[in-house]
Amino acid sequence: MRSTSTAPLRVLELTGGIATAYAGWLLARMGAEVTRVVMPETRPPTTSAPDPVDLALEALACGKRDLPAPALQKDLGAAINGVDILLCEDKVALATCAGSLAELSARAPRLVIGLASNLGLDGPYADYPSTALDAQALGAVAWAIGDPTREPLSLPVGVLEHQSGVVLAAGCLLALELRAAGVEQNLVDVALADVLASYVAGNCRVYVHHGLKWQRNGERPYGCCGAYPFAIMPCADGKVCISGRTREEWQRFVKVMGNPPWASEPRYQDLRTMGTQYPDEVDALIKPWFATRTRAELQAIALEHNLILAPLRDFAEVINSGQFASRDFLGTVALAGQSVRTPGLPFRITRERQEVGPDLAPELLTQAPADSDTWHNAAGPLGGLRVLDFGWVWSAPWVGAILGELGAQVIKVEHGPRPDNLRMAGRVVRADGTVVDGPSREMSPMFHQVNHGKLGITLNVKDPRARALALRLAAQSDAVIENMSPGSMERSGLGFETLRDTNPRLVMLSMSAAGQFGPFAGMRAYAPTMSAFAGLESLVGYAGESPIGTLNFAIGDPNASVHGLLALLAALRRARATGEGAYIDLSQVEALIGTVRPYLLAAQVSGQQPQPQGNRHPRMAPHGIYPAQGNDRWLSIAVADDPQWQALLKLAPLDGWRASGIAERIAACDVLDRALAAWTRTQDRDRLVAELRRVGIASSPVLSVEEQWQDPHFAAREMRHPVEIPFYGTESLYRAPWRFSTAAPHIARAGPTLGQHNAFVFGELLGLSDAEIDNLVADGVIA
Repeated sequence: MRSTSTAPLRVLELTGGIATAYAGWLLARMGAEVTRVVMPETRPPTTSAPDPVDLALEALACGKRDLPAPALQKDLGAAINGVDILLCEDKVALATCAGSLAELSARAPRLVIGLASNLGLDGPYADYPSTALDAQALGAVAWAIGDPTREPLSLPVGVLEHQSGVVLAAGCLLALELRAAGVEQNLVDVALADVLASYVAGNCRVYVHHGLKWQRNGERPYGCCGAYPFAIMPCADGKVCISGRTREEWQRFVKVMGNPPWASEPRYQDLRTMGTQYPDEVDALIKPWFATRTRAELQAIALEHNLILAPLRDFAEVINSGQFASRDFLGTVALAGQSVRTPGLPFRITRERQEVGPDLAPELLTQAPADSDTWHNAAGPLGGLRVLDFGWVWSAPWVGAILGELGAQVIKVEHGPRPDNLRMAGRVVRADGTVVDGPSREMSPMFHQVNHGKLGITLNVKDPRARALALRLAAQSDAVIENMSPGSMERSGLGFETLRDTNPRLVMLSMSAAGQFGPFAGMRAYAPTMSAFAGLESLVGYAGESPIGTLNFAIGDPNASVHGLLALLAALRRARATGEGAYIDLSQVEALIGTVRPYLLAAQVSGQQPQPQGNRHPRMAPHGIYPAQGNDRWLSIAVADDPQWQALLKLAPLDGWRASGIAERIAACDVLDRALAAWTRTQDRDRLVAELRRVGIASSPVLSVEEQWQDPHFAAREMRHPVEIPFYGTESLYRAPWRFSTAAPHIARAGPTLGQHNAFVFGELLGLSDAEIDNLVADGVIA
C-alpha cells in the first residue's frame, strides 16, 4: 500500500510585494495551506486613485490565513512548527521577524526558505538598494523596448514581479524534492535580474546570432525578427499585432487580402529580405487593407484563416471574452467596495483530456509522497525523472531543458523532414559579422539555449510503427510535454488517453495559445499576439501616447514555460502520492493575463482602461530611465522614500524640489523627470550609478545584451555556462534562475543534433537490435 501524507503542504508567507504574494497564491490555489504574516504598513498614501499594486496584493491575499507579525515574533517556534515553506522578499524583514537565514535554518533544518529579491542574496550588487527597474536594466529587457530615438521603456509595475513569484513557487517545490531525499537544501534564492536574463537569453539569440540587433525598434522588432510581417499595425478602430515566420503563413495572409497583383512580384517573395531591408515599403502595401477593417473583424478573419494576428485588447474586452467564460478562468473578488473579476490559475488539471470535468488543481498539494518515493540521485533533484518532449520552438522545450538542468533525462522527439523550427532560423553569424560554415540547423544558438542537455531522437509518427515506439517510451516515462495546436497529439494517435493506457502514472503537459477547448482554442499565435490578446501590449508605451508594445521581448513564451513547469512539478508530486497521472491543459494567454492582474483590477475599480505610463511608478518618484553622457547611454533611478530623496538632493541640482514630498513628486513626475534628465545627461553613466548606489539610491546601467553578457553579477551567480555547439564552437548558455543552498541548475552539454541519440534510446532503452533499428531507418520510421 502506498505510504503518503494526507496533510496539505504548509506555507508561511511574509507579506511584501507581488512576488511572494503570487507565489503563495499559486501554492494556495493548488491545495497548500498558506498563512500570511502581515507586516505593518509604513508607506504613506501617495494618491487617491486606486493603486494597481495594492489591488493586486489584496486579491492575491484571498484564500490565505492571516497572522500578525507580533504573533510570529512572540512565538516563532509555534509559528514555524510543521511549516514546509517560508516565502519572503526582504531578508531584513525576515531577520526582524524570525532571525537571520542561518539562525532560522539551524532552528528548522527541514524548512524550505524561498526568498525572491531583485538582485539576489549574493553577487556584487546584492547589498545595493534595488527595484524591479534595476532588474530590467541589468537584464537587458529595457534595452529592447521603446523607440530607438528615445529612452528605453520598462514593463508596467507588477508584471515582472509575477515572474519572480511563479519561479519562486516552482523552486520551492524543487527544494522539497531534495528534502525528501535527505539533502540539506534550505534556501531557494531567486533574483529577478536572473529570471529576466534567462528570458532574454532565449529571445535575443534569434537576433544577435543571425545578423540582427537586440535593441528597441518601436512598434516593430528590429529587422522584423528575421521575417516579414511582424509589427503592430493600425486598423479602423485601433491596433492589431500581426506576425508570421514562414512562407506558408505569408501565403495565407496574401490570399486573405485577395492576392493583390504586387504580391506575385519577385520583390515580395523573400520574407527575410522584406523584413530586414524594406519593411516600411511592404507596410504601405498592406496598411490600406487593415484600415478598412475593425479589430473584431480582423480577429474573426484570423481565426477562420489561421492567421497569426490579434487585436491590442483593452481589459473590458479581456473580461468579456467568451474564451475565458468557457474555461471558467475569471473568478470574482470584492475590492474597494466592488465585485470585480480576477484571474484564476492558467491551467486545468484533469484525469482525462476533456472540456468539462472535475479540476484536480485544488488538490495537487494536499498529499505528499513518502520520503522514500523520490527521483533524487547523484544527477540532481530530478535525477530519476524521465520526460518525453514533443515540444517545439520555445515554451514547452524550455520546460524540458530546465528539468534536464536538474538531472531529469529528457528525450526530445523530432521528425527529420520537419524538425523543430528553431533549427531553421537561418544562417548563423558571429559577432564580427562573418557567417559560420556548416549546417545551420545543427548550430542555431537559440535551439541549444532551449534544448540543451536533452537526448534527441527522430520519429515519423504518421507511421504506426513509430507510434508504437513512442508508446513504449511513454510507458517508461514520468511525463510528456507538448505545445502543438490543440488536438494535434490526438490526431497523431498519441493523445493523453492512449498514452495513459500504457502508463497510469503519466503526467502530460499540453501548452497551447488559448487552451485546448473553447471558441478561441484554434487560435494560432506567437508570443506577441498572445500578449496583445491578453491586454499587455496596450499598457506599454510612453505616457500620454498610444501603445508601442513589447514585441522584441516576447514574454509570452518564457512566462508560459515557468507556469507550465510549476503545474508539472505539482502534478508529478500528486502522481507519486496517489499513483494516478493527470492531464494539464495550460493556456499561455491566461498565464499572461495573470501577470497584468494589477491593471485588470484597476480598470474595473476605476471604470477606465489603464493607459501607457512610460517608466512611471504608482508609489515612487523619481522612477525612470534617464540619459547619460554619450550616444544611447542610459541609467535607471528609483527613489523609494524620503531619506533616499534627500540623498539624491545632495547630488543633483534640483533646488526647486527640496520641499517636495512623495505625493507632490508623483503628481509632477513629468516635470521632475525633465529636470533630473537635464542633469544626468551631463554625467558619465557608470560613475553616476556608482555614486547613487553609494548614497543608498537604487540605480543601474541600462545594459545592452552584449554588456549583459559581461556583467559581473551574472558571472558571480554563475548564470552563464559554456558549452560546445556542433560546427559553431564554444557558446555560453543561460541556466534556469535558481540558486539553492548547496547547488544550482547545471547545463551539462549543448542540445542534440538531429537524431543524435537514436541508437541509445531505441537500442539501450527499448532493447531494439542494430538490425531492427537499421530496418526502421530504411523504412522511414526512425526518420
